[in-house]
Amino acid sequence: MVGGEVANLALVGYLAPLSLILVALMVPLNLSRSVDQVFRFGRAATLGAFVGSLVVGAVVFTSGAMVSPVIGIGEVGVALRLDALSILMVWLVTFLGVLLIQFSRNYLDGDPRQTVFFSRLYLTIGAVLLLVLSGNLWQLVLAWIGMSFALHQLLVFYPERPRAIRAARKKFIVARASDVCLVGAAVLIAQTFGTTDLGAIHAAASEALAAGTAPGSVGIAAILVVLAAALKSAMFPFHGWLLEVMETPTPVSALLHAGLLNAGTFLVVRLGELVFLSTPSLILLMAVGGFTAIFASSAMITQSGVKVSLAYSSAAHMGFMLMLCGFGAHSVAIMHLIAHSFYKAHAFLSSGSIVEYVRNTGTQKLNTVPHPLSLLANLAASLAVFLVIATTLGIDITKRPGETALGAIFAIAVAYLLVKGTTGRAPLIVIGRTALMAVLVTLAFFALELSGAALLGDVVAVFPTPDTPTLIAMVLAVVAFGSVTLLSALLPALVNRPAWRVFYVHLKNGFYANALFDRFIRVGR
Repeated sequence: MVGGEVANLALVGYLAPLSLILVALMVPLNLSRSVDQVFRFGRAATLGAFVGSLVVGAVVFTSGAMVSPVIGIGEVGVALRLDALSILMVWLVTFLGVLLIQFSRNYLDGDPRQTVFFSRLYLTIGAVLLLVLSGNLWQLVLAWIGMSFALHQLLVFYPERPRAIRAARKKFIVARASDVCLVGAAVLIAQTFGTTDLGAIHAAASEALAAGTAPGSVGIAAILVVLAAALKSAMFPFHGWLLEVMETPTPVSALLHAGLLNAGTFLVVRLGELVFLSTPSLILLMAVGGFTAIFASSAMITQSGVKVSLAYSSAAHMGFMLMLCGFGAHSVAIMHLIAHSFYKAHAFLSSGSIVEYVRNTGTQKLNTVPHPLSLLANLAASLAVFLVIATTLGIDITKRPGETALGAIFAIAVAYLLVKGTTGRAPLIVIGRTALMAVLVTLAFFALELSGAALLGDVVAVFPTPDTPTLIAMVLAVVAFGSVTLLSALLPALVNRPAWRVFYVHLKNGFYANALFDRFIRVGR
């Protein structure tokens, strides 16, 4: 790609976040007080960014990635990295951004501070775009911090609501801890590799990975990256604020759950080679992500509030994505991120479907206890379907241990789906429909994996041969998910036991982690 084409693509890339930021500044600078004008400018800027990213994406996917020169002083400044990962993220952010802006126009119609809301919304979306387009480490850090501050202004949009302010304060504290971890990681990375260019860091970390050595303080930096991502993504025990940010405007909840929580997964994938250099960081991803996924998905079914159930659902998905990163399945994690963003945005923006969503995903339980042989038979059937489809598609699931572990967890989940549809005196048509659903879900899984691998290619890190501690952590993760699935199947036999009732109360209260956090930071109720 010649220099002129690179410059043109970079210009289009710069216009995406900068145009939104400029429109956002119109309100505090009193350049426009018309709600319709601010709305139309912002919508046009976001829609233009989406269309422009489609053009840039077509070039990137056909000609390869490109990086613009740094605009700034030395290596501190703004640089864009246009590759498959950043393009997919820009498509996601701008497409959802247009929908959120349009929804906000109707949702806040008549609110005297609607222009202020639009200003803060545009600023937040612009910061997210700067984050996903970062080609420079310091731009990544500053956009990460700026995105958090912009979101905070949205969370406190209604200052007269004490619960919203309390939740925003807790989020602010957790976010600052995340910022400190990322800044510390960035300093160590820059010192170790002698550069802040993400492409150069990617190349240097790949060489170290191939050589089997971890230079300097990379191990500490990798752990700090994982901690920053975990804090940003509301991992246990710092998930409580996510359950309480429900008095903000609905578009903010949609933006948070469908977009900003995903920043943690994006960060780990963007710095994937660096994280792979540290076995403790991989184990931490599997432990924190896996436990949060199990805990949050279990706590979700105990909640009576719809939005709290959705919040637990988001935490569970974020945990599962980070666990996927620990498995080395980065392309699957990104495709999961995209799919989760769309359906969670729909769940929040469509009030009628929220109840249906929770009813379909969170309240279905077995009415009878399946026979042990039925459990084994359904697990065998699930594995058979998984292996047959994998073999037909030419996929060797044993090639990478991380993908083998992921496949095992998926097969266990499909087995539970089969158990729910075949236990008891289920009619033949129900059994057939359940079997068909299991096949379709498995096909969707492989479609997601293959499309992710095809789109992202070598942009995401390739997982090396794991060492023994990492393999043990993978096995334990599979065992944990299998144990929880078995417990769910046996739940009808446990519900009347005193021990289960006690456990249910503790689970419904989130093991009191949020209450302990409140006490620690002295947040009153």
